Amino acid sequence: MISETRNRKVETGSSVVVEEKSTIDHRQSSISEEGQSAIVNRPSSITLPLLLEVGCEEIPARFLREAEQSLGKRIIDRLDKFLLLPPGTQPVGQGMQGNPAQTFSTPRRLTVYVPEVLARQRDVDSEILGPPVKVALDAEGKYTRAAISFAEKNSVALEDLIRTTTPKGEYLALRKIIPGELALEKLRSILGGAILSLSFPKSMHWSEKSAAHFVRPIRWIVAILGEGKQAATVDFEVLDVKSGDFTFGHRAKSRQPQFVTGFEDYMRKLAEAHVEIRPDVRRERVLQEAQGLVEGASLKIVQDKGLVDWIVNSTEWPRPIFGSFDERFLHLPREILVTVMRDHQRYLAVEDEQGNLRPHFVAVLNMDSDEKGLIRQGHQRVLSARFRDAEFFWNADQRIPLRDRQGLLDRVTYHASLGTYGNKVWRMQVISDEIPVHKFLADDQVGPLRVAILLSKCDLTTQMVQEFPELQGIVGGLYAEVQGEPKEVSDAIREHYLPQGFEGSSPKTLTGALLSFIDKFDAVLAGFAAELEPRGSNDPFAMRRSAAGIIKVLVDHNLPIDLKKLIDMSYSKLQFDKRRPGGEVSKLALSFIGDRLRYHLENIRGFRYDTVRAVLAAGFDVPADALARTEAMEGLRGGEDFEAVSAAAKRIRNILAKSATQSDWSLGEVDESIFEEAEERDLYSAYKSRANYGSKRSWRCVTEYEVGRPGIRAMKNPQEAMHIQGYARDYRKELEEISTLRPVVDRFFDKVLVMAEDRAVRQNRLRLLKKLDELFSGIAHFAEIEGQ
Repeated sequence: MISETRNRKVETGSSVVVEEKSTIDHRQSSISEEGQSAIVNRPSSITLPLLLEVGCEEIPARFLREAEQSLGKRIIDRLDKFLLLPPGTQPVGQGMQGNPAQTFSTPRRLTVYVPEVLARQRDVDSEILGPPVKVALDAEGKYTRAAISFAEKNSVALEDLIRTTTPKGEYLALRKIIPGELALEKLRSILGGAILSLSFPKSMHWSEKSAAHFVRPIRWIVAILGEGKQAATVDFEVLDVKSGDFTFGHRAKSRQPQFVTGFEDYMRKLAEAHVEIRPDVRRERVLQEAQGLVEGASLKIVQDKGLVDWIVNSTEWPRPIFGSFDERFLHLPREILVTVMRDHQRYLAVEDEQGNLRPHFVAVLNMDSDEKGLIRQGHQRVLSARFRDAEFFWNADQRIPLRDRQGLLDRVTYHASLGTYGNKVWRMQVISDEIPVHKFLADDQVGPLRVAILLSKCDLTTQMVQEFPELQGIVGGLYAEVQGEPKEVSDAIREHYLPQGFEGSSPKTLTGALLSFIDKFDAVLAGFAAELEPRGSNDPFAMRRSAAGIIKVLVDHNLPIDLKKLIDMSYSKLQFDKRRPGGEVSKLALSFIGDRLRYHLENIRGFRYDTVRAVLAAGFDVPADALARTEAMEGLRGGEDFEAVSAAAKRIRNILAKSATQSDWSLGEVDESIFEEAEERDLYSAYKSRANYGSKRSWRCVTEYEVGRPGIRAMKNPQEAMHIQGYARDYRKELEEISTLRPVVDRFFDKVLVMAEDRAVRQNRLRLLKKLDELFSGIAHFAEIEGQ
């Protein structure tokens, strides 16, 4: 029930509504005492809908959807923990049919609706263990004092005791049913705890009573169990805000509290108050209405999912409007115009059927209409001013070519511990010198890569990038193109900030891919040297994104670059504040990149985790090679021979690691003259055959189709086979050959006693197993593969 003192303030963001009545009486509230009573008296088998809304100041668009989904999951997890979900319902992510919670959001609210919550907790059938039967009953079968005390302690008669069998023997026990508590009582702590448990990259503290943080100040909370006349409020308090049964509509259109009696009433009244809480409906409205504005002119909206996501998460009642700008600005490059509209004004760009940008845009308002066109005129004036600035910067920047800007980089700080961008470009040159780029690029492509490295950061000194930082790299590529640099140079500069994490696109050109790799490799190497690595969720130097970019570039372009070798060869030549020795930096950087590779293989590529674990245990210094081994392993899994060899590899590893000691053997070559059994001779012969195959025959030439792929070129001579991607180890064929060892391995373990009494024989057999272990582990540690 809501009943408060005179001049109760209902805060709605920056505005405050002061109610004139002395109280909000029972008739104002949508929830009646009859509803409260009905909830309390319902049996535990009955389910009721639960509505929770957390009303806030505007939540940043980039945080909204994750917060919405996280709140729903936390509530469901807590309802499951406290036995308030109907039997058979599973929490999210545990194989259930359908989602037990529906989540919604707008910039001013996070909403969770659970259609079925038990009115009472499920009863718990508990078994209380008593004394052992041999202690509880004497020789005549009568209850002893131990049994009597156990019954008295639990307030039951001796006849109520039962016997139960446990791994420790037979015990007396008591089966006791613990009745569930009212959902209305348990929900108080469940809902409040779920709200406060949310975490955000950035949050605020405003409460004088609590040290808790939230993304933005909470202004109201709706918490209702039930629907209509059978509804009741769930009373609790979070950060000085008490829960209730009222919400608020659109900030500009509906400032009065809207009392609701459940989810259906809530949805209806918010729609009347110009709030659409369903993000998918807002998205559809934005896309359909925006396209409808331009279709009559044979135009179309430039597809931009990220911008549409931002618009959807920044509006409660989106309404697109059509605007135009002066056609003379179209002489500016498309990338500049679109970036200004997208990143600075949040406008959707417009193009014709041929893909040419047109002098129009679509802005999305957070209100119904702009009948007088005043808002449209304002948007057009602002955009024109932005474009005039961009036009001025474009013309002014051409007075100093990129090649003449290299010296200016010494005035632009990269990081206090790592010097200027001039220092960074010098380091990138050093790193490139340690990469055998002539094995990846044709002779006439090596020079453009060197030039691209020198010019890659020069656009940071331009007025265009200083005003529009989102255009760095893009502006450099555009300026290089109009200033007459080779296409390989301008394309590489334009692409070298790609990819932006695992989900982004890699550079299309090989020169751009190498430049991107060198740039990001320097960031990771220098970051660890200067102790700038991520700690927890804090990653100020964006090293996780750089490491993800390294992995994606190497595997997408099949570049077999040995990261450990490159670190060891580069680190001693680089000049910056080295707070760590090279060995420590190498270990930390490789482990860090390895974690990103593991994530890429498991979560992006979708390989089984034990396959990835087995492959990475065999080494990941060359990520492209690790991907090839993973693909081969995954392609052969499931066959009987493969699974048998995996089991044998695990058995071999266990013998070498656990059964054999230093007194049993030492490393060395296998002596065939000591063999006593035919099975060990057969196994050694089979081993030598497969080992020779792996070293001589498993290199394959790329096919004619593969030559056209990024990073693949024709070979100058076969001697390059082991160093570049023109030839590749055929890991699948090698694994097929290893799998054929199954019969001889099986016979060896069936007939031969490895740990023989004679030390020479025992040592020889252990050395043979060691050779097999090395053969297996060259591709993957088979022992890491889990059995079927």
